[in-house]
Amino acid sequence: MRVTIIRDDNVVGVDGVFRQVDLSFLPKGVRAVQLNGESGHIEYDEGANTILDNISDFLPFIELWNGAAPEQPSVLPGAGQMKAAALARINAAYQAAVKAMTRGYPEQEVGSWAKQEAEARAWLIDGNAATPWIDGAAVARGMNKAELVDRIIANAARFAPAYGQLTGKRQKLRDQIAALGEHPTQQQLEAIQW
Repeated sequence: MRVTIIRDDNVVGVDGVFRQVDLSFLPKGVRAVQLNGESGHIEYDEGANTILDNISDFLPFIELWNGAAPEQPSVLPGAGQMKAAALARINAAYQAAVKAMTRGYPEQEVGSWAKQEAEARAWLIDGNAATPWIDGAAVARGMNKAELVDRIIANAARFAPAYGQLTGKRQKLRDQIAALGEHPTQQQLEAIQW
C-alpha cells in the first residue's frame, strides 16, 4: 500500500487516491509522510527526514481516509503535490540505499566518518595535527594510532565511490523530475524510478 500524508493540504492518499482528512492531530512538526509500500520517510518542519519502514503510527489517518463519506469526491493532487511526492519517493529510496550500504554501523558512527577522515588526512600531512577523535578511539580500542588512521582511510576509500554513485543517481532523478516542468503528469513522474 502506498501512503501519502500532506499536512498543509489536509490530504491523505492511499494507492494514488487522495481525500480530505482532518490532520489536526498529526504529531507536531510532521509536514508529510511517504510510504511506497515497503519503505518511506517522514518529513519534518525542522530537521532531517527520518526513514519510515512501518506505517503503524499513521494508521489512524488511513482509517479516517477509509471512513471518508463515499459521496465526497476524491481530491486530486495538483502538479506541485505530485512532484513533491515523486521527489519524496526518490529521497526515500536514496535513504534506504544508503542505509543498506552502511548496515551494521550505528547512525552515530556513520555521522562521525567525515570527522574521522578529516583528522586522519590531517595527521598524515602533519604528525602533530590535533586528532582528538582518533586519539580517543585508538585508546579505547587499544590500537596504534597509525593503524587506526590506515583503517579510517581504507574505509573512506571503500565507501566514497559507492556513496557518490548513490548521491549522483538521486541528483540525476531529481533533475529528471525538474525537467518535466511545472505541469507533469502522474504517469511521467511514476516513470522516474530508483
